[in-house]
Amino acid sequence: MSTLKNISLNLELGQTILVGKNREQAQITKIEFHEKSGEIAINTTKGPRKALTFSLFSGSDELQLENPADRYR
Repeated sequence: MSTLKNISLNLELGQTILVGKNREQAQITKIEFHEKSGEIAINTTKGPRKALTFSLFSGSDELQLENPADRYR
């Protein structure tokens, strides 16, 4: 693992992301920045989350294979 010197994250209202263990689709409904703690929180259609606790959604995620190893075969 390498150390990053900077990171950029762009989130938009209405953006589809994947949340939870089962990577369920959810849409971002609100983005909040808490000045005192510096935390970024997002509200989604599946409930509130802290900002880096989700996966980004891409169109290929719809075609999930039964066995994840099949992706690499």
